[in-house]
Amino acid sequence: MSVADHPTLTGSAVGRPDLTSPTDELQAVRPRARRSPRSGSASDRGLRGVAADALAVRTAGAGLALAVADGIGDSKAAARAARVAADVATLEAVRLGPTGAILAARDAVLTDRGPAGTGDCVLVLAAGGAAGWRISWVGDSRAYAWDGEQLVQLTTDHTVAEYLRGRGEDAPARTENVVTTTVATARGERIGQTLLRAGARRLALLSDGVHRTLTANEIAAVLATVEHPAAAARALVDDALLAGSTDNATATVVDLP
Repeated sequence: MSVADHPTLTGSAVGRPDLTSPTDELQAVRPRARRSPRSGSASDRGLRGVAADALAVRTAGAGLALAVADGIGDSKAAARAARVAADVATLEAVRLGPTGAILAARDAVLTDRGPAGTGDCVLVLAAGGAAGWRISWVGDSRAYAWDGEQLVQLTTDHTVAEYLRGRGEDAPARTENVVTTTVATARGERIGQTLLRAGARRLALLSDGVHRTLTANEIAAVLATVEHPAAAARALVDDALLAGSTDNATATVVDLP
């Protein structure tokens, strides 16, 4: 994965009536005793020299904050950036909202690496519960929703390839992994954001080591048939590696209330 100084698509969710504009507010729910949604995660270094993906899951009242970060490059600096970003983003997601939390993660990564540092990453972050989910992202880690019948990609990749396709131009294969937004370069207007209303059965966050190897049908099949979210996350990672992924591979799956 590399970074381009290039216009970016902010992206939004499409394809189902329960996916709404990020300008809408989630409806408040009357406080009552609820368990946090059941979730599970898995990650594998794959054939890379460094495990530069990171994930974090935090309980937030009756909800959860989830992040999958993918370090840019096969280096310890990239891994460190991903770890810092995932931790800070999930820590701040409830207080600041997912978009504000990505900006907090940016500040933390820049502070942690120092003026001469180079560590950077991409990130997808989701926060919510019974009332719905807010999702924000930079780069090409993705969020998907499964409603029992259809898999919907909630995020739009911030890559040169996606930008070119949006302009009706051909996208060379080499541009698929060139990202146009990252955590270290995040600005409010360049952070993708969307909402997921109630109705979906599962939410999945995936690094590109999974979603660029598995087809949408293969992802859907796992979410539809593997009962426990931890087992589903493990199956997605293992299936990607068996299908030939050479990248770090990471997945988090949540059963939605």
